[in-house]
Amino acid sequence: MKGEWCFWKNYFTPEECAKIIEDGLALPPQDAKMGVNGNNLNQDTRRSKVRFIQVWDTRFKWLFDKLWLAAVQSNDDWFKFNITKLGYLQLAEYDESYQGEYKIHKDVFWINNDPVYHRKLSCIVQLTDPSTYEGGDFEMYYLSKGYPNKEDLRTLGTTIFLPSFIDHAALPVTKGTRYSLAAWFDGPKFV
Repeated sequence: MKGEWCFWKNYFTPEECAKIIEDGLALPPQDAKMGVNGNNLNQDTRRSKVRFIQVWDTRFKWLFDKLWLAAVQSNDDWFKFNITKLGYLQLAEYDESYQGEYKIHKDVFWINNDPVYHRKLSCIVQLTDPSTYEGGDFEMYYLSKGYPNKEDLRTLGTTIFLPSFIDHAALPVTKGTRYSLAAWFDGPKFV
């Protein structure tokens, strides 16, 4: 592994970000949950609304394709994981009305019910113009080789990749609404 994170500034255009939000908001919302089976509702740790975008939904084929291109290049350049699967995406809404946030966490579940896969590479896409909300910064913790510039990570369309075992968080939104997209690239279990 050459690094603990990388990002593509402005990887998605403003028009593509708006389309992701518009089409994503047509999907049914639910309160964000956590855990191996996604059934733990803990609003002390996570407050957000989410919508799930499935790989078979043809409206989003272009999005899965574009994310795979960036993931393969990022993985080849930085992480060298064996990634083979992207099953779904998660559109997250963090709103000031409930001080939306997701406290420090990892995306990998070391002990899970899946006999084949672990989450290996996490991806976050910044979908909201940063001038329209306050707070809500994406942060990574306990990095050994330095931290990215916060303003770069807030830039509309920026796409961030990190190993799923890196601690990260979305800080509380104090004004406005922030939308982001999460993707998890799976591969054969770590041994």
